[in-house]
Amino acid sequence: HSVAWDAGFAENESNFELTNQLTRGGYPLGIVANRNGERFIDEGADFRNYTYARYGQDILNQPGSVAFQIFDATTRPMLRAEEYDMPGVSVMREDSLPALAARAGIDPVVLERTVGDYNSRIDATKPFDPNIKDGRASGVEPRKSNWALALDTPPFYAFPVTCGVTFTFGGLKTDTYGRVLNSAGNPVPGLLACGEALGGLFSGNYPGGSGLAAGAVFGRRAGSVA
Repeated sequence: HSVAWDAGFAENESNFELTNQLTRGGYPLGIVANRNGERFIDEGADFRNYTYARYGQDILNQPGSVAFQIFDATTRPMLRAEEYDMPGVSVMREDSLPALAARAGIDPVVLERTVGDYNSRIDATKPFDPNIKDGRASGVEPRKSNWALALDTPPFYAFPVTCGVTFTFGGLKTDTYGRVLNSAGNPVPGLLACGEALGGLFSGNYPGGSGLAAGAVFGRRAGSVA
């Protein structure tokens, strides 16, 4: 479960008391660029809940394991307050893209070209609607499949993010009642698992919140045979 995490607080990636204060899930409304000024994911591939747990790995593979979520005056007010307006949020704000790039340590020439190409290839015939997969795409590479809005209204904002691992997908093999199985596939007497200790549910991606449902279901089932 590798998510975009405030790069200024990377050492707190496993501090559960911080809840969502350091996660950054608003990227479908903007673009994500690395230090070279290049985009590297489809920010609008799907709703945030279906992509956020896989994009942390992509960020980890970028130079310095850092990326920047970039927004402008149009998209910035749409971001979730609990993620982007908390005290201490790492953010840079400038009135031009070159100034923003210089402050963030991004290649300014490449970033300006990246944003220009992105803006110029947006399908403006499709109305923007953040509540559905609106098909408002930018035909750049990598493509942005939905929610493509031009980044052209200052001020511009950059939120530095890195990869935060908030839990793992691995776990113990069980039967449908959460009874842990040995190498022969037989239940280990008295050993039950649920929640994050239970394996076999997720791999590579994760629909947001589904771990809560899985924990409740398997917790009740394990409890029924405990």
